[in-house]
Amino acid sequence: MDFDESDGKAVLTLYIQRGTREGYVLHVEHLTEPLRVDGTLLRLNPAPRADRDAAGFRRITAARTAAAKAEAELEAAVRAARAKGDSWEAIGAALGVSAGTARERFGHTSRRPRKHLPPM
Repeated sequence: MDFDESDGKAVLTLYIQRGTREGYVLHVEHLTEPLRVDGTLLRLNPAPRADRDAAGFRRITAARTAAAKAEAELEAAVRAARAKGDSWEAIGAALGVSAGTARERFGHTSRRPRKHLPPM
């Protein structure tokens, strides 16, 4: 969201993005003067450049978010495959890597249930 002065010049650009962990990150760009929030003066350091477009930043953060979601989906798919008994060889083939490489990368995300031996 852009906040403009009466002459149409942007004072600042503000947007909120989901953080990589919990919560949200508030981004303030194109700030032309110090910002007061609830009586507290915030100074951004280094000072933002008024001529900088945030499109590149937004594209990078969107790509990072998409990559994190894709990685989480891939890990969930591997966990589900292992839970259903698929071998590391089959999973590796689906990933285009060896069984050992698949196990090394995703072995921590799932442990194949071991068959319990009857008590002696």
